[in-house]
Amino acid sequence: MVLRKGFSTPTGKNSQSGFSVIELMVVVIVMMIMTGIIVFSFRGNKRAYVADDEATKVLSFFREAYQRALSQRQAQRITIDRGNRIIKLTDMGLLPGGDEVIINRGVISTGVSLVQPVVSGSPLAVPPAPYNYASADFGTGESIDVYFLADGSVTTAAGFNNSSFAPASFTFFFAPSTAVNTSATQTTANAGNLIRAVTLFGPTGSTKLWRFDSTKFIWEIN
Repeated sequence: MVLRKGFSTPTGKNSQSGFSVIELMVVVIVMMIMTGIIVFSFRGNKRAYVADDEATKVLSFFREAYQRALSQRQAQRITIDRGNRIIKLTDMGLLPGGDEVIINRGVISTGVSLVQPVVSGSPLAVPPAPYNYASADFGTGESIDVYFLADGSVTTAAGFNNSSFAPASFTFFFAPSTAVNTSATQTTANAGNLIRAVTLFGPTGSTKLWRFDSTKFIWEIN
């Protein structure tokens, strides 16, 4: 079967040109194969960047809370709820007659795990000194509250509610969910350099983003 009719050439000879159905089917099949390869590659890249994306998102929330605390002279609370995959920034509104107001809210991807990875049976070491801040404790409720005060320092819920305002520092971990086994014995599975960490220094509220290179954490300039 021919899709294009023949035509007469100037010499008078009849010539036929065009694609047969079989040729078109071959082209379509090749295009489908190429599309599948591209989609598969895209999914792999997405998995590789999920920890980066979520770590950067949390870092942005921390920095927004810090700036608001200084400019508004008002305590700001960051809540990370890993059970419901939510992060939110709340203005504590403690001025006379003030009320708490949610300023910003985001969703944490289900593709990232916020637990401290375990490698070869031991918890993954936090970024090196002087940044060796303890891993953030989400507690049995799967949620943690971090308070940024008017002087820029950071404290826990206990410190804020007791008015002790003792500075507290944290390390938050981010790894692709497919690279972490969340059973009783957590292990990384070919996590390689996909793991990220964010450190938060209590006395000053400064933050840093870290990349794991399969052996140690390296500070990412940001």
